Amino acid sequence: MNNLLKPLLFSLAFTIPAVASADIETKQVEVNEVVISYTTADLASNFGRTELERQIRRAAEQVCGAQNLVSGRVGTLRQLMDNRECYKEAVEKALSSINATA
Repeated sequence: MNNLLKPLLFSLAFTIPAVASADIETKQVEVNEVVISYTTADLASNFGRTELERQIRRAAEQVCGAQNLVSGRVGTLRQLMDNRECYKEAVEKALSSINATA
């Protein structure tokens, strides 16, 4: 009986630590916001609109995080994907908000 238990216990000894050390990804959601002030006069010219869009994109990157791996500020590929999705949604929301007031 003892000889039968040794291989079983040996295999369990290696299986349990592997299961116990499985990576668990947690996600903390933090709401950040940047307020950009503008007037309808800003939207009247191409320069004003371009400048406003530039400010929106800069604010979205500030809130959502780095948009490429080159910057070195992104820890994982998953984080990069989350950052890009956040950025895309933030820019779309801001631009649609501007279009609604124009």
